[in-house]
Amino acid sequence: MLHTDFSDSITDNLSYVDEPLSSAAASSPDALVLMQCVLEQMDYGLALVHMVTRQIRFSNRLAYSSLQGAGSARSGLCITDGRLTTLLNSDEAQLEHALLRAQSGVRALISLGGEDCTTSVAVVPLTAPGAGPFALLVFAKQQLCDSSTIALFARERGLTSAESNVLASVCSGMRPTQIAERHGVQISTVRSQLRSIRVKTRCDTIRQLVETVSILPPMARHMTALQH
Repeated sequence: MLHTDFSDSITDNLSYVDEPLSSAAASSPDALVLMQCVLEQMDYGLALVHMVTRQIRFSNRLAYSSLQGAGSARSGLCITDGRLTTLLNSDEAQLEHALLRAQSGVRALISLGGEDCTTSVAVVPLTAPGAGPFALLVFAKQQLCDSSTIALFARERGLTSAESNVLASVCSGMRPTQIAERHGVQISTVRSQLRSIRVKTRCDTIRQLVETVSILPPMARHMTALQH
């Protein structure tokens, strides 16, 4: 579900692409539940922030976890006294500038964190009629593709369990020698598995294979462990 811990209410108007609903219909329980389900399925953290007060109006679970604890350390953003702020004081000017530009309808991509851990967050102003001064925060993905999505892709292409593991390792940036060490097999075994994977996925090279995985639909793993 959408997390509204940061505010007492959620937006009254939800926009739809094909046939826009009236305000009353869009704010109906059924419409809100459907929108909640949509946002939770995306493998991106999404949060709605008031551009002036910096209060978070709502967020999906990935964004919620990215604004606190270990998640905050990865995203570079956190909630302090009910307001969105940066984890590092040196990043504050970036966020302030991005929110000011968003008020003029200009999108921004900010880079946060120190030298050892840098991530990006997009600030997208919402210009729908009656939407108010809100911007959408889109958090960077923490990995090329969610493991559950890779597993679905592997199953659909007929990969074995071992081949699925090799595919996940390749997509995480590991080299064949590293994969062999991790799984305790010979390098020749990994190379054979990679050849089989390329045949089954119709990819001529490892690069093409990784590119194929990188554009898979961004489906998020169901995060039942996170609390509202």
